[in-house]
Amino acid sequence: MKTRILALLVILTFALISCEKQDGLDQTATDLSSSQLKSATLAVNDVAIDGVTQEANFETDFYAGSEHLLRQLAHFKGGKGNLLKDHKDMHYVNGQAPVVSIDTAASGYPIVITIEYGDSTVTKNGRVISGTVKIEITGKKGSDGSSRIITYTGCAIDSIGIDGTSIQTFSSDTTSARKMTVSSNINFTLADGTVINRVEDSVRTWIKGLDTELERDDDMVQLSGSITVKTSAGDTYVRLITDPLLQIADCHYPVQGVVQYSQNDSIMGTLNYGDGTCDNLAELTTGGQTISIDLQGKMPKADLEDHSMNNNNMGNKDDKGNKGGKGNKGGH
Repeated sequence: MKTRILALLVILTFALISCEKQDGLDQTATDLSSSQLKSATLAVNDVAIDGVTQEANFETDFYAGSEHLLRQLAHFKGGKGNLLKDHKDMHYVNGQAPVVSIDTAASGYPIVITIEYGDSTVTKNGRVISGTVKIEITGKKGSDGSSRIITYTGCAIDSIGIDGTSIQTFSSDTTSARKMTVSSNINFTLADGTVINRVEDSVRTWIKGLDTELERDDDMVQLSGSITVKTSAGDTYVRLITDPLLQIADCHYPVQGVVQYSQNDSIMGTLNYGDGTCDNLAELTTGGQTISIDLQGKMPKADLEDHSMNNNNMGNKDDKGNKGGKGNKGGH
């Protein structure tokens, strides 16, 4: 049996959730069991947080990729202050830009780039970023074994808070492909106060876009690995990529690949992103059903005897998808 549901993403309208609870949501999935709805909810939440993670990755990739420019500006301006003040051609709206500074060691490395977004810095693709990001770079970008230690403090992208640390280590040094292992422990806080802790062990591989360091439009990135997820509501599950995810330019979500969700060594469901087409759809298989999820729609409210999922609000509207709604990916 195949059921179509509309998945409510947690990006832009958390403020509307309380009203939607009172008014009731679309009843198009009342035939889903409690476990099936739970799997769908976990998948929807996962997709939303992945979208935020991709944007955070692009920001850190962009500034780490601007290392030499920042060094030159610091030397020219004779200090470590706001190096990009009045700098044109940034990827923010209306001339907005974060306050960016750099602290370099006498020998060249390590260097620390600090990005302060303030209360609200809006990107040209509609994201609203706040808080502070610190990037410590241990060696030349792309060289085998060099790392970026990224610390998020009081950050948020749209309505999702981000706090924690990600260690990204280059594991190859080639011109045809670049690999980076990622080890992170990050808390994502939803607008309703739910905290989702994700401990990640994954690999990012750039297969296109290496020759255009600061451009994101031609990037193609492949993702593999796993994430252990714990929520403040008491759920613990593992997110395993069983078929590598492919992210391409201007797509908010992966265009192909499969993610498996499991709890207590039992598979809860698998999410298939498709055949490479940039669209807003993914298919979740759970409990013998294939649920077609519109990633820009709304999460239905099912009539369930078990109402425990009411404490796991996952949803919100889309994050202003570009070119068919699948949006942004990490940069270099």
